[in-house]
Amino acid sequence: MNHARIATEALRFRLGTFSASTDSPPGLDPDEAGALLVSCCDPGVDHALRLVGETWTRAGLAPDQIDHPWSAGEMARLRSVGGTRLLDALDELVTGVSRCRVRP
Repeated sequence: MNHARIATEALRFRLGTFSASTDSPPGLDPDEAGALLVSCCDPGVDHALRLVGETWTRAGLAPDQIDHPWSAGEMARLRSVGGTRLLDALDELVTGVSRCRVRP
């Protein structure tokens, strides 16, 4: 299981929930950001990724698919099961990118 790919797909999911491109964080490349998040060892990011994994499991989704592109059905199921707690975790990943970018 590739944690950077999980982070990337989680970021793609979160970016897809914004109502317009103007709501999307500027300059956020999900592939680059996913690798950065995993390499930075930020406790908030680690917690958010754990919550994403737990939600994936509670949603009854195939564990071996979490680090692959998420289908519309998987995303709908995650939203249904995870609710605002999941969105908060995904927001933690987005803000974690900023924290990790400034670390030496």
